[in-house]
Amino acid sequence: MKKFLALLSFLLFLLLICCGCQQQEERTYTDSEAQKNKDNATILWNGGDLAIVDTLYSSDCVYHSADFLDAKGPEEIKKFVQWVYTSYPDFAVTLDEPLKLKDRVVFTFKATGTNDGPLGENMPPTGKKMSFNGVSISKIENGKIVEEWVYYNQLPLYKQLGYKVVLVEEKPDKKK
Repeated sequence: MKKFLALLSFLLFLLLICCGCQQQEERTYTDSEAQKNKDNATILWNGGDLAIVDTLYSSDCVYHSADFLDAKGPEEIKKFVQWVYTSYPDFAVTLDEPLKLKDRVVFTFKATGTNDGPLGENMPPTGKKMSFNGVSISKIENGKIVEEWVYYNQLPLYKQLGYKVVLVEEKPDKKK
């Protein structure tokens, strides 16, 4: 009976191993490419070195951000980076260790800076410090980012800068 239970336990263990281990899909990037992208992103977002953009992003990339409409291509990304460093000259980002998926790399991050430049036409500098946490999801092909999504909650950020949310009542359409 003991031999039977031992054999049954062994077979059950073998069955769990065989059925429980699913083959991972092959990634579209190597670990060294993921590390290079992390290193380049760290350089880009801790000083605004625009030359890094061409190394980090593909020529037909799309960058989705909470701050503006999609940036298409490295030149539009460079304009966004310039806007960030005009608004926050001391802008800095700390990237956490990545989660590596089949064709994407996910980072959580913390950004800090002081608003010493205008944010927009009716948003003059406040001189106030801000910090926020966010997440970046990068789709990588051939070692470069082809699409990236950057998310964070803007409300606490703008509150830190002294802005208030004002609800505007929508006027009914009188043509109806």
